[in-house]
Amino acid sequence: MYPMLAAFAVGASQNINPIKINESLASHVPPKGRMRLIAGIKDTLLIDDTYNSSPVAVHEAFKTIHALNVSGRKIAVVGDMLELGQYSIDEHKRVGAEAANIFDLLVTVGVRSRATADAALDAGLDESSVLQFEDSIEAGKYLKTIIQAGDMLLVKGSQSIRMERIVAELMRHPEDRAKLLVRQDRQWLAKK
Repeated sequence: MYPMLAAFAVGASQNINPIKINESLASHVPPKGRMRLIAGIKDTLLIDDTYNSSPVAVHEAFKTIHALNVSGRKIAVVGDMLELGQYSIDEHKRVGAEAANIFDLLVTVGVRSRATADAALDAGLDESSVLQFEDSIEAGKYLKTIIQAGDMLLVKGSQSIRMERIVAELMRHPEDRAKLLVRQDRQWLAKK
C-alpha cells in the first residue's frame, strides 16, 4: 500500500488527474514472486512471494495476510532465510512465533526453518498444524493432498530454497508458470 500511496503522491505532484492515477494503480501487476496472487488448484489462492526472503519481508507479508479475511484456512509456507549470520536462529524463531498468531497451518522448508516450527509450537500452534519438510518439492507434493477450497497460502523463502516449486505444484494453470513464476529459465530449472 505504501508504494501505491507514494506513486499517487508523485502523480498528484505532476498534476496528473487522480482518476487516471487510480486507473493505473488498479491495473498494476506485481513483479514475479512479489506478493503476486495466483489461482491455485482446488479453488485456493496462492500468494507467491518467492523471489527472496528476509525477516522484514516476512513480517510485512504476515501483516498483509493478517488483515485478510478468507473462507478457508490461512496457510504459511515459509522456507529458510539465508545470510542472517548470528541472527539466524533468533529471526527464524521470531517468524514462527508470529506465524502462530496469524495462520491456521504452518509449513516450513529447510533446516533453518526447524527453529521456525519449534517457535510456532512454543507459541501455541497445535502440533498437527505444523509441518516440516527438507525441500520444496516434497512440501509441494504433500500440500497438494491436504489443501482445501477456500484456503489461502502465502509461499515465501530465500531463493536457494526454491519455494517457487511449491507454487508451480499448486497453481491452477501450471502451463502459465513461465510467465508467472520467478526462476523459470532452463538453468534454474535444471538446478537441484
